[in-house]
Amino acid sequence: MSLYIQVTRMFCVCLAAGTLLVVTVQPQAQTAEPARSSDTTGANPTGASRSLVTEIPAFNYSLGDKNKVQFSPTDLMPGAVGQGQVKASKDGSVSLDVQFFGLASPTKFGNEFLTYVLWGSVPKGRTLKIGELISKGDHARVLATTVLRTFAMMVTAEPYAAVAYPSNIVVLKAVSFAGNTTQTTPAQIQLQGAVYAPPGYKYEPLDTSSGYPPEVVQAMNARRIAKVSGAEKYAPEKFQAAESLYQLMTSVAIQEKKISKQTLGVAKSTALSYEDARGSAVSNQR
Repeated sequence: MSLYIQVTRMFCVCLAAGTLLVVTVQPQAQTAEPARSSDTTGANPTGASRSLVTEIPAFNYSLGDKNKVQFSPTDLMPGAVGQGQVKASKDGSVSLDVQFFGLASPTKFGNEFLTYVLWGSVPKGRTLKIGELISKGDHARVLATTVLRTFAMMVTAEPYAAVAYPSNIVVLKAVSFAGNTTQTTPAQIQLQGAVYAPPGYKYEPLDTSSGYPPEVVQAMNARRIAKVSGAEKYAPEKFQAAESLYQLMTSVAIQEKKISKQTLGVAKSTALSYEDARGSAVSNQR
């Protein structure tokens, strides 16, 4: 039976019956310590959970032109830089190729943070995820396409790529361009406070000695964050569906000598499912 059919059947069973399967990989233990305070938005990256707003200049890209983009670091990561190209095509899409340098490990903001994400935000509109930064050491790159045409850009530290909204840990902002672009009204971007753990809570580092790829590790991280957020109690059906995907992911990953693209796809779906359960649990506790 193909992995795709297994995933499809497993996911349907989860939704229909909410069957909870025992997982084979256990989350790391957690301890608590006082939260730290260091954020240019005026908020504590690991402090109270609340919405915040930051302002970033937005730019309008001309049709067919290649525009050079530069990113400026915030006080959270003063040694980081970013530069690349943005091009609008006739079909209405915008392609980006941006490279970043001088990025420290996102775990400096807490062990729950494992990756960086590039976001685009339109003035007086919503913020959309453009893509995850694919890192090699202190160098990272984003190759992506977006439907946005006039937008601001920023990079945030996140626990996994499956997040739907940006955290308040903004490390880079797109501030200047060279090319046929026009600056517009700055975008007011809403950021999330500490929604991934209670105030003062500290996650232990994830054990990555097994050599699993980032997608699998992020799924493990999403699982423990969902559990700490009360998803088992406040969003049980969604949490159980995520558990079933997690069971499939880990069982196949253990069997494979080299993680296949299909398994990486399952890992991404697993993280997304846990994030959905976490978000529902947080909403149900309000």
